[in-house]
Amino acid sequence: MADAVRRHRILIMTGAALFTVGFAACSEDDRDDVGDAVEEIGEEAQEAVETAVSEVEDAIDEAAQDAAELIVRNLATQQGEEQFSNAGQPLDDNGLDCTAEVTDGLDGVSVECTGTTQEGGAAALTGSTDELPGASAIEIEGQFTGTVDGEEVFNTDTLGG
Repeated sequence: MADAVRRHRILIMTGAALFTVGFAACSEDDRDDVGDAVEEIGEEAQEAVETAVSEVEDAIDEAAQDAAELIVRNLATQQGEEQFSNAGQPLDDNGLDCTAEVTDGLDGVSVECTGTTQEGGAAALTGSTDELPGASAIEIEGQFTGTVDGEEVFNTDTLGG
């Protein structure tokens, strides 16, 4: 085993020596070409790294937006149903169907919900928050309005809590 390692080292050192002698024996133009090639490879590698970092940042931003929308949508669904009930307009068994969309980067999230009251009225909840989604698991602060058949039944700056 030791002989194999020694032979391997000799081969590597011989190869390195031949490369050095060969490189030194090259013309100045050849050495410049090799230097240019090494520099070009370095630039390409840097561009590849910058591209990869940008793609990762974009993926993180998208994941953060998706998470913010999910949290606001779920809180609005749960707490909006309670708000309608508190306003004397309980919803049917289907509850609210909500969508949420990040606005202004992660500085805001708008939410729109629809449902039907137990009496058959068309319920709608609209609003927005600039609160960090997930800051509370039971409430969300912002500006929210609930309507039934187009008439306002509540307007609040907190859903839940």
